[in-house]
Amino acid sequence: MKWVEWSPVPVVQSGQRAVLKRYSLGLIALSLLLFVPLAGLGFKSEGWPIYLQLLPLFISLFLFGMPHGGADHLLLWGMLRKDSWSRRIVTLSLYTLTALAYLAFWDFNPPAAALFFLGLTIFHWGQGDRYISVQVNQATYLSRSKILTTLHILSRGSIPILLPGYLGNDTYRNVIKALVNSGGQASYQAEWVSSYPLVFLLIPLGLTIVSLLAAAISMSKKEIRPLCIDSIESVALFGWFLFVPALWAIGCYFALWHSLRHSLRILSTDSTGSQLLDSKQYLKLNIRWLQLTGLMTLIALIGMWIIFALPLSVRGIELDWLAKALIGISVLTLPHTVVVCFMDKIQLRD
Repeated sequence: MKWVEWSPVPVVQSGQRAVLKRYSLGLIALSLLLFVPLAGLGFKSEGWPIYLQLLPLFISLFLFGMPHGGADHLLLWGMLRKDSWSRRIVTLSLYTLTALAYLAFWDFNPPAAALFFLGLTIFHWGQGDRYISVQVNQATYLSRSKILTTLHILSRGSIPILLPGYLGNDTYRNVIKALVNSGGQASYQAEWVSSYPLVFLLIPLGLTIVSLLAAAISMSKKEIRPLCIDSIESVALFGWFLFVPALWAIGCYFALWHSLRHSLRILSTDSTGSQLLDSKQYLKLNIRWLQLTGLMTLIALIGMWIIFALPLSVRGIELDWLAKALIGISVLTLPHTVVVCFMDKIQLRD
């Protein structure tokens, strides 16, 4: 059996949309199946020790979260017009240099690096939901309008990134403070987080309302179902991040919403993965997932542990652990987002 996949994954549309369309209702059912019981646990998590509140984020480093970017090199190589080992090495080097440049930025100006990370994640998480809405749920109105696309991305991205700062303002501020302090500015207090807590509610609320209303005005009769799915998902996410404690909510979302859905995208893009999805051979699909992402995920984890000296024990997970982990995730998110932008350009082409 092949342990590691080195062949490029061609990023093409052929046959992909039909496979994804069949997973539309299944994806919603899976989200409900996972998030309903997790919400029950989440409501109780606020009084738990920090290491238990951060358990979903810790697990995400191994399950979907970190691995969902582990096939970037194969996808990047699959987008090359002319494939050769020299081009592969150049693209992989550029990917690594982009990550290292952002790591240096954390040392140079931690507050600006933290704000950039928030903005980058709003865009990237919204970007991921836009793809699922178009390709899986058939929300074709997003393909017709750049304004609707922008509103959808900002709405879906701001809900998980900004909304926890409203009712969970103290936790949000402590995380930002720990993040910047771990980046090298030990005296940072993040007073701005507590100055205008209502902003953390009004921005995602306004963007979500405007996005759904604009879509309702622009849609055709055939797009009623996709808009209903879009609306249900937006309202469910809004409720999740408004009421579920912030650390638990973000950890579960990262692993079991954003990363899981991008994993579906990767597997449907890969020809072998697409065939396994189509035939519902889920055991073999897990093996294929490890072939595509296992090696790079392991390298990324080892790199994070070396650079940030993260503790391996679960009870060692505290806010300082979270801050270092988030810096490591941010460093990998920047080049990953660039790869996804190129994929969008090809796969969401009219």
